[in-house]
Amino acid sequence: MKINPKPRDLVRIALAEYHPFDDSIEIVKEKQAGKDAAVAVAFESIDGTPRRGIIGLCKHHEGTWQTSGSFMGSAGVTGDRDVWMTWGGWGSGDPRERDVVGGWIADPAAVSARLVDLTGRVLLEDSVENGVAVFMWKGQLTLDLVRLELLDAEQRVLRAGPVRQKRDALRPRPTS
Repeated sequence: MKINPKPRDLVRIALAEYHPFDDSIEIVKEKQAGKDAAVAVAFESIDGTPRRGIIGLCKHHEGTWQTSGSFMGSAGVTGDRDVWMTWGGWGSGDPRERDVVGGWIADPAAVSARLVDLTGRVLLEDSVENGVAVFMWKGQLTLDLVRLELLDAEQRVLRAGPVRQKRDALRPRPTS
């Protein structure tokens, strides 16, 4: 007999290693493109830590859902220049599956978000739901060359910054 877990059941299974307080698990946003899905979740761990993350799912042969990637972080305080509160992503490694980046955005006034390349060309857009934006794509996209823009209802840019911080930005700068 084959077990075919439903996407929401897989989310609970994937969260088990983070020890969530069961009643606190909330599915905040779901996004699906073809046979790929990303589910944003928020919960409180049994030690009281508020956690945020996205779990990737892919529908394989015979309609079986399997996890395809995930990230998990803590709900944090953001600064005026931050674009993400908690974010992450993954590359599928399989050209038939989609890559994903997303998370909780840093400006509560944002209603949409977009990924923009160095020339100003919009690559991907998403509406912000419950403070979350999720981007899914197939093919090459070098995130080091892309910025995230957070937009208000009139499509004005509220904040913009790199999709991800470079590791060098986290190292202390030498003083002279």
